[in-house]
Amino acid sequence: MRNLFRVEMPVAHMGLVIVVIATVFVGAVWSPGAGAIVAGVFAGLFAVALGVALLVGGRGRDAVRAAYRFTFGWAEWI
Repeated sequence: MRNLFRVEMPVAHMGLVIVVIATVFVGAVWSPGAGAIVAGVFAGLFAVALGVALLVGGRGRDAVRAAYRFTFGWAEWI
């Protein structure tokens, strides 16, 4: 399972860029509220992942990086 979520930071950055582009696109095409929902879903996922990382013993920057890679690391599969 660990190998499934082992993602490098540049891949996670690419995932964040894709989310930002999708949020702007959805906000422009449908409504700003829909764009805010997309952004809110990813913010919520990050918050949950950060909480889990802290609960399993992550500290400070390491926990934030783990949550960031979990939230946006799916870009590796694109």
